[in-house]
Amino acid sequence: QGGITVSKNGTLYVGDGASPYALLAFEPNNLTAKQIFTYSNWAAYLSIDPVTSSIYATVFNQNSAVIWPSNRTIPKNPSASCSNVLHLYYPTGIVIDSLGNIYISSVQCNWVTKWNPNGTNSTLVAGSLSATVGSDSQHLYSPYGLFLDEINSLLYVADAANNRVQKFVLGNLTGVTVAGGNGQGTASNQLNFPSAIHVSQRDNSYYICDYHNNRIQRWAIGATYGVTIAGSSTGVAGSALNLLNAPYDIWIDPNATYMLISDSSNCRVQKYLLY
Repeated sequence: QGGITVSKNGTLYVGDGASPYALLAFEPNNLTAKQIFTYSNWAAYLSIDPVTSSIYATVFNQNSAVIWPSNRTIPKNPSASCSNVLHLYYPTGIVIDSLGNIYISSVQCNWVTKWNPNGTNSTLVAGSLSATVGSDSQHLYSPYGLFLDEINSLLYVADAANNRVQKFVLGNLTGVTVAGGNGQGTASNQLNFPSAIHVSQRDNSYYICDYHNNRIQRWAIGATYGVTIAGSSTGVAGSALNLLNAPYDIWIDPNATYMLISDSSNCRVQKYLLY
């Protein structure tokens, strides 16, 4: 499994979860990848700096984010610690704003931190400084994918082990559940380890990788349930073209006409038309 993202020119980047843990680039309409970088371990999620076009990857077992092509790491000296917010411990979701600030979720610390562009300082934006697990509005449990709505100062967190998606107003550590939160299950109002979240302003919907349910859910903003738009609504895994097996990450084009899915256990990226 590995993260995916797409550049402005349409190049698909994939963090390959198998050795040699390569950053792969697929040019438009080309199924042959170029290996452009290798990491020390699997690249959990990818994000492209909107200004510099540098590619940021969270390297899970390295406890850091790695920037290509500079090969700079955040933090500079990684360690497996939650003693303060200058550490990343099993980092996953990552997004970058227009000023170069970097938002990163840490699975082991159950928090999301915001780093300045040079990676020397960090502040808490979601979760608890104590790094404790919780299911209330001020705690997270194994946060994974992130989505930043910079215009409205909103951060969305795939709160995986709580089986929900949380929305945070930047500067406010109290989150609001916008999808799931009804226990683990396959019902339309439930999720099972959501691993990625995308918010579309075009159709006012949340698109959620429902990882252990082997499906993608489209959840209208304000709705109390989601609709399966890819994979099996009952959670069946498979390798047929109409099925998924552990969908891990998602990318949706700016016009919300199609989505790309990192179909991790099938070792493929799938494209689905939305409209």
